[in-house]
Amino acid sequence: MNRPLALPLIAVIAPLLFTSCENSLEDDKRYAEEKSIESYISSNNWTFTKSDGVYHITSASPYGYEVNHGDTVEFWFKGYTPETTPLVFETNIKAEAISAKLDTNIRSFKPLRVIAGETNLVEGLKRGLLLSRQNQACTIIFPSSLGFKGEYMGPIEAWSSLAYDIDIIYLNGPGIQTENQKLSGIDLSTYTRHESGIYQKTIVETSTVKPESTATVYGWYKCSLPDGTPIEEISSANAEIDLTSATITTALRVGFTLVSRGGTSNFVAPSPLCYGKKGTKNVSPYQPLLYTIRLDSIKSNR
Repeated sequence: MNRPLALPLIAVIAPLLFTSCENSLEDDKRYAEEKSIESYISSNNWTFTKSDGVYHITSASPYGYEVNHGDTVEFWFKGYTPETTPLVFETNIKAEAISAKLDTNIRSFKPLRVIAGETNLVEGLKRGLLLSRQNQACTIIFPSSLGFKGEYMGPIEAWSSLAYDIDIIYLNGPGIQTENQKLSGIDLSTYTRHESGIYQKTIVETSTVKPESTATVYGWYKCSLPDGTPIEEISSANAEIDLTSATITTALRVGFTLVSRGGTSNFVAPSPLCYGKKGTKNVSPYQPLLYTIRLDSIKSNR
């Protein structure tokens, strides 16, 4: 009585088994590619972050705005395969094109202008741009699943991981424009602008000794919105603060290095040094913050 059901049941299971095997093969391929990418990164002694399947490498962390979806971005780039002898397949830098023996007659050697997250780019590059910052030179590497997959693209073999060196030279968008309006509403006439973008006004200065960014210090600080709404305040008057801690903002890390031992300063910190394009529960995206920082003593410079 049950035998007539056997064939339909097998017919239903078979595609599922095939799909399962196919997914397993794709997972194995991606795993192998990621191991190869990580080996390549290691061979270059690079430090990376990984997000959304993309490896992001930068030699320095600039203080510029993070690229956000819908921002207008201009950048120089070089695309190549991440291997011992890289194959450069595209670039908008003439010297790189000549070095790679690419046809300079069919290429435009000017910055590429795109709308982040919207312009039709190879998927890994599209995601990688959203991990990058204004005025940042970085390398983006990703597996073939985010590249050309099983397709042959000119000299690029099927199932090839891809790398892009990019240098972002222009960035603008609604969030940046909104923050510029907020900053224009703050009286900065008595402040000095640091290269990081933070604005400082010295209240008390008692020495010339300042900590390095790797120091552990003792001091106090408070943070608020420009309208005075409190965001954070250290609970004790002489707290130990590790400037390398991932729990403090870049604004605090930079700010403490600008205050002399025994001194106090006020700061206006743009959002890239605070909570950036994402914000927090209490801080909206693209929100500049005000800090008051007092440096009591310096424990060590690591």
